[in-house]
Amino acid sequence: MDGNNYKLKKSRMFIVSLIIIAGITAVLFKLYDIQITNFKTYQDQAIQQQTGDIPISPQRGIIYDRNMKVLASNAPVEQVFISPVEIKNDDEAKLISQGLSEILGVDYEDIYIKTQKKNRKDENIKHNVEISVANKVREFKLENDIDAIYFRPETKRIYPYSNLAAQVIGFTGTDNEGRFGVEYQFDEYLKGVPGRIITAKNALGKSMNSEYSTYIDAQQGNNVILTIDWAIQNFLEKNLEAAFSESQPRERVTGIVMDVNTGEILAMATIPSFDLNNPGIIDPEIMQYINLDDKTLLYIENKEFESEEAREDEINLQKLFKLWNNKAITEPYEPGSTFKVITASMGLEEKVVKETDGFYCPGYYVVSGIRISCHLYGGHGSETFAEGLKESCNPVLMQTAERVGNVAFLKYFDAFGYNQKTGIDLPSEAGSITHKPENFRTVELATSSFGQRFKITPIQQLTGIAAVANGGKLVTPHVVKAIVDDDGNIIKSFDTEIKRMVISEDTSKRLSGILADGVANGGAARNAFVKGYDVAAKTGTSEKEVGTDARIGSCIAYAPADNPQVALIIIVDEPSVGSVYGGVIAAPYVSRTLADILPYLGIEPKYSEMAESYIVVKNYGMQKIANVKEDIISKGLKYTVVGDGEFVREQIPKAGSSLLKGGNIILYTDNIQEKETVEIPDVTGMTAGQANKRIIDAGLNINIIGAENMDSNAIALKQEPMAGEFVAIGTIVTVEFRHNSITD
Repeated sequence: MDGNNYKLKKSRMFIVSLIIIAGITAVLFKLYDIQITNFKTYQDQAIQQQTGDIPISPQRGIIYDRNMKVLASNAPVEQVFISPVEIKNDDEAKLISQGLSEILGVDYEDIYIKTQKKNRKDENIKHNVEISVANKVREFKLENDIDAIYFRPETKRIYPYSNLAAQVIGFTGTDNEGRFGVEYQFDEYLKGVPGRIITAKNALGKSMNSEYSTYIDAQQGNNVILTIDWAIQNFLEKNLEAAFSESQPRERVTGIVMDVNTGEILAMATIPSFDLNNPGIIDPEIMQYINLDDKTLLYIENKEFESEEAREDEINLQKLFKLWNNKAITEPYEPGSTFKVITASMGLEEKVVKETDGFYCPGYYVVSGIRISCHLYGGHGSETFAEGLKESCNPVLMQTAERVGNVAFLKYFDAFGYNQKTGIDLPSEAGSITHKPENFRTVELATSSFGQRFKITPIQQLTGIAAVANGGKLVTPHVVKAIVDDDGNIIKSFDTEIKRMVISEDTSKRLSGILADGVANGGAARNAFVKGYDVAAKTGTSEKEVGTDARIGSCIAYAPADNPQVALIIIVDEPSVGSVYGGVIAAPYVSRTLADILPYLGIEPKYSEMAESYIVVKNYGMQKIANVKEDIISKGLKYTVVGDGEFVREQIPKAGSSLLKGGNIILYTDNIQEKETVEIPDVTGMTAGQANKRIIDAGLNINIIGAENMDSNAIALKQEPMAGEFVAIGTIVTVEFRHNSITD
């Protein structure tokens, strides 16, 4: 019995020992797992329980124009977020949801759902909350003794000029990361490095006093200096808006201004545009000019939507994407007759034509049995090569390309960069759509010679034209000049990149002379005339699709023609009102833009026949009448004295005005309050000579814009002041003229 008890006890002790050993082993394994195998995991969990980690958004770098004018900056805002794990009960969850919904304008249900994520410590409620609104949330939190609401400092992107250069600059999302344009392309430089606030937490999971916090400062992003010139950008956009208003194109207007020698983009715009501060809010009237392409429409047609409203939302979103995209670099087009400049350069460079070579245009040219028409019905008749280019004669350029030959034509086409993207430092640049060499036959050569049946982007075309202007150098266009830190230290600079020589300087000069003569002396590009400057220009009108009436009117130009500094392109895509020809709807706005840009750049005017006819009026104030009379007559002007005084008290026109020779200055010798006025006559529809006589006969003076000389057949388009207004005798009436009979 005793023996049995002993064996039983011994057996029990053995089992207990095994259990103890198994327990100790399990503990040891667990300790090993905690301290060795998964040490890092458990350490992170402990840190998470004992600390809070709040990221701090860095200030995004500033975007400047080339003269350090701020185009994009920052304003302080806050993010409001909640820590569901700290919400005491459902009543507090409902209170938080209601209060934040009312103050922040966020849906109640969305907030309440987030409050139920009990294991979460950071649920965003709203980004970019204005400080004044965030302070209302603070008051709400304090009044209701709520711990679970938190704030995080952020910055909001501010664009002081709203829609200026919108497609170039681009914008940021709610996360403050770049979405389009320079903001996207240079995001890695602009965004900076986030900071952190690490706070200690007590046993209840609540943040402790600031003395237990660690601050790691955010590093501000670097600043980007653009090649864009704020003033030139304004000039371009003003004139693009006027072109858009006149033609009301279905597919918008776009334009680029480039420094021909460096490739720096001085201005780039597409109209209509959008407000960078509110890129998602678009005027419904603008939306009618944003048409989706067939590929996008097919995508929408094949997609299933929960409702018609969802379908409309998708359409509007796709239209927004198109509006945000930079048309100047993303939408290939057929360049039309502006490409004749490139074809002509090939012919001159290959020495298969010269300026005086004779051609005959009966109104068409037959290629491989196909009759290809000239734009001028009935033809130009006998003409030289130079005359054919000035008059934009298709047969002359087709025959020039024929002499160049298919192989050489494609060689130059490639050398000018039309088979590759330009490499401009902006996102989403499109490539060209061109003929494959094996399919490039005589008919394709003929149509290509005048810019049809292939597509290139506006930036490709202007880059090619810049090479013609600058002596033959193909440069890489770019919109960023440098990246700098806040102390002005250069992080990265972007210098001129010359890819290759495509034509000789001699060809460049000869071609510039032909193009400038075409503007000054009645060529197809004569509406690009700028008083006082030699402008080289070429216009174009291209078919968008065979068999439709959709057209693209465009004009390229560079100036001064004998020493080119800037090149410009303006494209009017599918005009729906008035003329469709580039010489009528684009060239006048090229003229206006250059008339703004050239004096701004300090480029002095050269006095052509018309420009020499203008005299800058001196200030004759308080000078003796006898001396003034003599000076006025010596300048080829007239005068009328009003009053019996010995000295000039006032004059019309004012000092600094440009007055046409033969114009009349009214000299007031007494303090006359009520001056004699006359009614301004209506001269619209008249030639320059007719309008000049009518204005002078009314006792007024005229300022002529857009007409090369008094014998020009340009017609008065508009006048300022308007007809019917009463103004003082001697007032200058500015009249703008245009050649409306141009085809190209």
